Amino acid sequence: MFKGNIVTGSYELYRCAVLSTSTGSLDSILSRDSPIQILRLTLTLDGIRYTDGLDLKPEIFYQWLYRHPGRAVQTTPPTPESLRETFSYLKAQGYHEAIVTTISRRMSESHQIIRQVADEMAGELTIHVLDTGVAGMPEGFFALEALRLLKSGRTPAQTMAHLEQLKSRCEVVFSVHSLQQLTNSGGLMRIGAMFSDLLGLKPVFAFRNNTLRKITVARSSDHLLDETVAAVAARIAGKNIDDLVLCGMYCGNLELYNRFANKLHNQTGLHLQGIPISPVLGAYIGPDAVGVGIVEKLPE
Repeated sequence: MFKGNIVTGSYELYRCAVLSTSTGSLDSILSRDSPIQILRLTLTLDGIRYTDGLDLKPEIFYQWLYRHPGRAVQTTPPTPESLRETFSYLKAQGYHEAIVTTISRRMSESHQIIRQVADEMAGELTIHVLDTGVAGMPEGFFALEALRLLKSGRTPAQTMAHLEQLKSRCEVVFSVHSLQQLTNSGGLMRIGAMFSDLLGLKPVFAFRNNTLRKITVARSSDHLLDETVAAVAARIAGKNIDDLVLCGMYCGNLELYNRFANKLHNQTGLHLQGIPISPVLGAYIGPDAVGVGIVEKLPE
């Protein structure tokens, strides 16, 4: 059940709640008193259902995945019943509106289910649902930005318009050491990608605005890290670092991420601390994935 106190601050924030799906990597950065609420997806492992990031932490999930390589993991969006309960609670607490930022609709049915419940409850609470088109840190940034804008006095409608403009400026550049988990989980089919030509190779991808793009491939782990660094460097080349929000991301293997981060620092000068990717997202892409979430901020 949704828990938390109605927050103080600007009038718009008082009236409008902010929620994010659990795939946005916010568990690693939000304080306990943050007004952002998390709508959690679930995973089923060995017949037992777990709540993403709550009773199944990333480190535990990835240990399981290493012990069961390539095994498909069932993931489930928030249920309509849990969503109705959450939104009803918000209304009872005095909120008039809510902004919900979600994982890419190409990766999960979460956006569709949340929107259906939002339409159903339109007479009780005005719920704005945004498909961020991405996952991981850039997805979570949309909720952080919504909170910042509401605190500054923007209306929910103005905030949503701003977030819509951000969608083409957010991207995840990442590499995977194997396509096995992406294939077994149906992840490639979900995002409309067919990469049969990559069998036996290690790819670097870019994911933005609901589209997965292959950047390059490598044949060895070290070469893959070098190519991932090169892809990140090319993406931010010529950009003012102050205009970017950057965050390292990894699935399960912190040592591998640290190797990647060192290479990235040596080439670009960037120091990026890595945060773990949520279990639900990791169920799609598998362990030993590393990358960088990139957000190009809109001018004020």
